[in-house]
Amino acid sequence: MRRRSAIRGCLSCLAAALGGCVGRLPRATGPRNPPDPPADQPRETPDRPDLAVETFDFEADDDGALRVFGTVENRGEIQRTGSVRVAVDVEGEEFVRETAVTVDSDAKTEWAVTFGITYDRFAAGGGISVSVE
Repeated sequence: MRRRSAIRGCLSCLAAALGGCVGRLPRATGPRNPPDPPADQPRETPDRPDLAVETFDFEADDDGALRVFGTVENRGEIQRTGSVRVAVDVEGEEFVRETAVTVDSDAKTEWAVTFGITYDRFAAGGGISVSVE
């Protein structure tokens, strides 16, 4: 009998403790369906550019200068020519280099540019932005 009373007491405490946790289930918020597009401006999926920067990285070259390199891929069906633009920001000063690339259809090509600043200066807090057009 004591045992049953103790178990009932524990179950009552457990139910009271969990009551606050499961007593209120989360409710859905926001619209249940996405909004309709405006009648005069139908939605369109933007075109995906054929040329895209696949990867890029940076290192110190043999002279200690900053070298940025990577690959560009062509997701199109014909050969494309583009320009890789690399912008480096160091202590509020921007340095820009561009290099031309030609990439066969459904292929990749490598590119590299070297800046007139040291790798150590860049590594102390610089930033890189790479794009292809």
